[in-house]
Amino acid sequence: MTQTFETIVIGGGVGGAGAAMRAVAHGQSVAVIEQRDWGGTTVTRGSTPKKVLLAGVEAHRAFAQQNGPVPPVDWSRLAAHRDAVVGQTQERFKQRFQTNGVTTFEGHAEFVNDQQVRVNGELLTAKNFVIATGARPREVAIPGGQLIQHSGSFFRSHQLPQHITILGAGVIAFAIAGIASEAGATVTLIQHNHVTLRGFDGQLVQTLLASLAKHNVHMIFDDEISQLAQTPTGLEVTTQQGAHWSTDVVYAALGRLANVEDLNLKAAGVAVPPHGIRVNEYLQTSNPHIYAVGDCAVTGTPNLANYAIYQGKYVGDALSAPQAFPITYPLQASAVFSLPRLAQVGASVAVARQDPAHYTLKTVDLSQWLTYQRNYDTDAKLLLVINRQSGEVVGAEAISLQADTVINQLALLIQQHVTPEALHDTFFAYPSTAADLYGIWT
Repeated sequence: MTQTFETIVIGGGVGGAGAAMRAVAHGQSVAVIEQRDWGGTTVTRGSTPKKVLLAGVEAHRAFAQQNGPVPPVDWSRLAAHRDAVVGQTQERFKQRFQTNGVTTFEGHAEFVNDQQVRVNGELLTAKNFVIATGARPREVAIPGGQLIQHSGSFFRSHQLPQHITILGAGVIAFAIAGIASEAGATVTLIQHNHVTLRGFDGQLVQTLLASLAKHNVHMIFDDEISQLAQTPTGLEVTTQQGAHWSTDVVYAALGRLANVEDLNLKAAGVAVPPHGIRVNEYLQTSNPHIYAVGDCAVTGTPNLANYAIYQGKYVGDALSAPQAFPITYPLQASAVFSLPRLAQVGASVAVARQDPAHYTLKTVDLSQWLTYQRNYDTDAKLLLVINRQSGEVVGAEAISLQADTVINQLALLIQQHVTPEALHDTFFAYPSTAADLYGIWT
């Protein structure tokens, strides 16, 4: 017997959840199919375990700064807490679907035609489909490449390797480096060129690198791993430039590939370019009744959870009433959860430096402000991007142990065009990062 729904969402991660929950709220009959983990990469191998581990090592550093030498991080205890949080979050994810009337299926989905998919031998029919299957890590094609683990393996590890090598220099690589080094590991990052954390201000990135270097993080630029060999004591790394070192583990943080190959999209009339599913400005694929959101879709936006959620909600609304306008995105905000943290919102400092005729920069040294001084946050700094013509702040970047918090607060001020007068008529708890806005927003 074939079950019929108005909408079927393939993928039970954050993007798929955004679409399903919004569609069912409009009264549609909705099914969600998840092959592997409810909550997807974000919950299972990404942001959720990362933030739990980060909280543990940040507490360790804070205690040491305030009280002197402390025992090492108990990784087993921290990992157990992480597993509990991840498990609970996954269960809540699935229960949220079911509580709100979404039918859930666990298994692999494959299109039979543009109106049917097969799951565990059962046919499911729908008028519309949303593909939210996410992405998987890139493989490294070198001798010994099978010994390389994906970055998500670190966030689920139950033992902390003492010597870690990371391939790549993006946000995930720096998150691993910050967590692992504070927990007691020695970390080597290797990057094929001289670019780290593309899009962030170079001076702030250098501050982060200098801080990590003090905690046993070594950075190698303009080189690549060429061979990996198993030894009696671990792994032997060889690079193209002839460098050698021993390591316990190698993690790859080199980007991701869309999970679309085994969906039989051709049967559904969906064209798939090499790097994912191409969609139009309404997030429709080449078949207008099939949408794609999140990391599996080519949208021109960063592959971040907040974009996937936002896209899912947009599609969830469009399924009930066709959208009159293409998708547009709010002010972009992002963060690097390392030690310290980097964060940015709006117009980038890099753009401002390249266009001084239209932008000016204001540097705010926060290290001596009470909020930061009390926490030994000696690197705390904020850069404001100001539109010369209007005088308005249109972007900001920060480095500190609380960079994401202050950037999120600034995102609200910038997005809502809050004036200094309006801000000063608002009371915030003191002392706090919010109260610091009085001195920043002038």
